[in-house]
Amino acid sequence: MHKELNTIRLIRDYMVSKGDAPFNTDNIDSIYNVFKTVETKKNFNSLYILNYIHAYISSNEVAKRKTSSRVFEDLLAIIFNGEITDEIHRENDISDVPYHFENVRDKIASNKREKIDILFNGTYGVSVKTLVEKNLEINLGSFEKSVLYDGMNVRNYLTERQSYNNEKIGLGSRKQLLNLFKFLQEKNLYQKFSQKFIQMYEYIFSDDMILGIKNNNTLTLYFFKGSEFTDLVVSRANNPIQLLEVVNRWEGNSIRIDRKKLLESASRKVELNFDVLNKSVINDINKFDTRLHKTYVDYINSNNDSTHLKLDLIKDLDNLFSIFDNDMGLK
Repeated sequence: MHKELNTIRLIRDYMVSKGDAPFNTDNIDSIYNVFKTVETKKNFNSLYILNYIHAYISSNEVAKRKTSSRVFEDLLAIIFNGEITDEIHRENDISDVPYHFENVRDKIASNKREKIDILFNGTYGVSVKTLVEKNLEINLGSFEKSVLYDGMNVRNYLTERQSYNNEKIGLGSRKQLLNLFKFLQEKNLYQKFSQKFIQMYEYIFSDDMILGIKNNNTLTLYFFKGSEFTDLVVSRANNPIQLLEVVNRWEGNSIRIDRKKLLESASRKVELNFDVLNKSVINDINKFDTRLHKTYVDYINSNNDSTHLKLDLIKDLDNLFSIFDNDMGLK
């Protein structure tokens, strides 16, 4: 974990004391409101968080790394006092699995459990996804195709990369899926499919979600209630053409949806702009931090009198606090 997160932990305490962050997190709006504060309030606390996001999550140097998604989860867990679910033991909860899946309760409950990335107060969970701008679809994770299509005599069609024989029926593209749905309609099975799809989708994706789109200049965040996210898809399930406006394909056992449609449906959006960092006190802090590290490396490795290094650093530190005083109107 980056050492800057220790500073953000301290900043969180100040934000809570000032009413800029919740003491406990139990809904998506409280998370949205904090990032709205970061977006609009250009004080030190907001700027420090912005600087961290740019350096370790959204800049061109790191945005395409898989680790940047985990770094964002760490940040959320600290600001909102949550736990990363990968680090805690959780059992599948089969108590409210829909009746359609009576014989596969544990498998469906596992699909749902895997969706939550951060847990707050041991009860409220959110799914977190970050994408680069060029990624136009969203991988939603496991959505058991063998369970969804069970009993419909389409086992041979449940492939992704290649269609079955010459029928071009499969799961690997919208076109193959449309042919599969037409096949189900011809067999009078599409209504059965849509009922199972709706129940399964509403159950597995019922938790709230945060989606971030990364680029070097901004991080755009979208905040969805679980019901908003599921309604976008299940409202189309009775019509194959409409369903395929959102659902793209399966890859392995993971379902993928169209990013554009989801973002268009968002009612909560925050755009964190990093340009402000170049004209803020954070820029001076970053320069001083670089100087600090160089100074102690030079000091420790110096074979000669290095007293001047200490004196120069103290002078730089004094200048930095003068900048703080000016920014706060103390001088």
